[in-house]
Amino acid sequence: MKRIPLKKVPVSRSDGSEAVLDYKEQLEFIVKVPRDAKVGMDINEIRGALRVLEALEKAEEDWVDFEDADYNFLMEKVRVARFGIVHPAIVQFVDDVTGAD
Repeated sequence: MKRIPLKKVPVSRSDGSEAVLDYKEQLEFIVKVPRDAKVGMDINEIRGALRVLEALEKAEEDWVDFEDADYNFLMEKVRVARFGIVHPAIVQFVDDVTGAD
């Protein structure tokens, strides 16, 4: 069993405004995107994504627990994820997720 914190980290934008990196929303987005956008998801990737989404749905406010197989699936998705900004919050997010206890 692995536990991931569900933080909400402020992210300063170049225009001076602030956004929030919501770990739960980011994880949901990552598992919904195919590993290979050219071919989409096969049934095994869909099943893995549904298990992770189910765990996120049942999550406590501050953390989510994953069975080892679901955590390993999520780690694969996080490793191939692409991000639209360069910000220390992204590095912290990946470190928090991949360093789960």
